Amino acid sequence: MLNDLKIKQLKPKEKIYRVADHSGLCVEVRPSGGKFWRYRYRFLTKAKMLTIGQYPETTLAEARLKTLEYRKQLANGTDPSSYLQHERLEALKASNGTFFLVTAEYLESKKGQHSEEWFQRRNSYFNRDVFPIIGSKPIHEIDSIDIKNVLDSTTARIRKTGKGTGENRGIFVRQMIGEVMRYAIITKRISLDPTYALRGYLKQPDVIHARPLTEVEKRELSSKLNQYGGLTSTRNAIKAAAYTWLRSIEIRRALKEYINFDDKTWIIPAVSRADILAGKRNMKKNRIHIVPLSDQMFNLLKEQFSLYPKSEYIFPGEDGDMMGKTTLNSALQNMKFDFTMHSLRATASTVANENGFNQDWVELQLAHASDNKTRASYNHAQHLSDRREMMQWWADHVDSWGG
Repeated sequence: MLNDLKIKQLKPKEKIYRVADHSGLCVEVRPSGGKFWRYRYRFLTKAKMLTIGQYPETTLAEARLKTLEYRKQLANGTDPSSYLQHERLEALKASNGTFFLVTAEYLESKKGQHSEEWFQRRNSYFNRDVFPIIGSKPIHEIDSIDIKNVLDSTTARIRKTGKGTGENRGIFVRQMIGEVMRYAIITKRISLDPTYALRGYLKQPDVIHARPLTEVEKRELSSKLNQYGGLTSTRNAIKAAAYTWLRSIEIRRALKEYINFDDKTWIIPAVSRADILAGKRNMKKNRIHIVPLSDQMFNLLKEQFSLYPKSEYIFPGEDGDMMGKTTLNSALQNMKFDFTMHSLRATASTVANENGFNQDWVELQLAHASDNKTRASYNHAQHLSDRREMMQWWADHVDSWGG
């Protein structure tokens, strides 16, 4: 049997050698001079060996206690090596395998692949709806019931705000959790995605498509915009959307450099892949779009340039920077309207078609993408003269809403 004096007297040799204590415990002396406790045993007739620790950090007494523990496991039919691996795996999962940490790792792995808006949306939803419930839980312990609780909490919160029934948010939250779970499968933390069982748990609500404004709403919009007490830029942005048929995102992100007063055109350029990833997409579809300016739109732009000379944006927010994402629809809500900005486009499309304008002109003005990609790359300037006449007719029609 060994004692501390004998262990200290053991000198390194050219090759590793071991000196036995008892019951399978031995000290291994390495050429470097390091001394390590090793436990030798057999399990199902197979010879195995475990490292217990290094001497003197692990004392002789501690090594013998650990050996006794391993012998008890063997007596109960448990392989100490397998048991140790299981313990290490559990410790690993408990220490750095929470849903919060795996999510952070997943989002980090997506850097450079998605836009800033993609990350901002997920971070917002994870922080508000997911992490408070399952963020601190080891990911391998999360089951379908845990995720159902998240979805129930999410939909209940949305309903409480009065901004909907919450199904859309809940479905998206389930999809986000599923992204993390599938990443955990790939990184060998779990073997099954618990969100799979919840597909269909929340039903997608019926889509309410934008509708054309009624005659009453047209008159009310004209009247309320003329009396609008908010930021002039907000009022003019709504007018611009009505005159041009542009989407809110195209209005909000429009730069002064897009305007050619000499040619009376508003040219929205396509952007690079890097800009798209940075959340700087100018349009819903990333391609060039030319908007011919009516006299009304021309004068409105002149007014904006004069009112906000220091901003690079045509319709800046209160701080001179880009207008907020919800500003325009919120303005309509504050004016007590039961429609969104998209309804202005629906109104324009309906009225133009009802009045016999060429459908191609209408579709081009709405910047609807062509199924033919080659054609779509060339048709941004098509029918410009015809569309200019159509847009002047349309601007006069919008002005007629005021009586």
